[in-house]
Amino acid sequence: MLRLEADTIWGREPGGIACDTVFVTVTTYDGRAEVIDGQAVVASGTPTAMSVARSWVLPSPPTPPSAPAGYSLVHEPRDLRRPVSWDADEWALLMSGAAGPWAAVVDGDEVASLAHCARWTERAAEVGVRTEDPYQRRGLAPVVARAWATLLADHGKVLFYSADEDNTASHRVAAKCDARPLGLLCQLSLRR
Repeated sequence: MLRLEADTIWGREPGGIACDTVFVTVTTYDGRAEVIDGQAVVASGTPTAMSVARSWVLPSPPTPPSAPAGYSLVHEPRDLRRPVSWDADEWALLMSGAAGPWAAVVDGDEVASLAHCARWTERAAEVGVRTEDPYQRRGLAPVVARAWATLLADHGKVLFYSADEDNTASHRVAAKCDARPLGLLCQLSLRR
């Protein structure tokens, strides 16, 4: 399952994982490990970067969660103000539906928290969650992540959630979504 997550995040080409990746190690919590080759080659003196992320599988709840009191839960385009954390092209793509399903908790016409397809392949999708600064620490991220998973229930895809190892707030969101822990993804890549 972690191999599928690595392919979903970084893409797979005939020569290995793409995106300036030298290699990825996937390690399950029961101790199984595998190295997946990347396409990039490290030459002497080439700067590299290491990233470590935790990975989970999101369940697809049978019914969408309810929005907290005072908010609405939406998943179709309407007149929403573009949050400052989204650039205009990215927002237009999202609202057009071309980037896959999304769900948002809104306060009037203002997006408080939004879950979207950060990555979308034939076999899997990975959720990306953004909660705007004024709305953080209100429990909105698990609501939109579960709503997103509900929207994808009929797509037949494995639904992933991943977060950097040091992003404990995202780890709590995964737990609140009843996500099943898979293991760790460690990527060595060329530094850009």
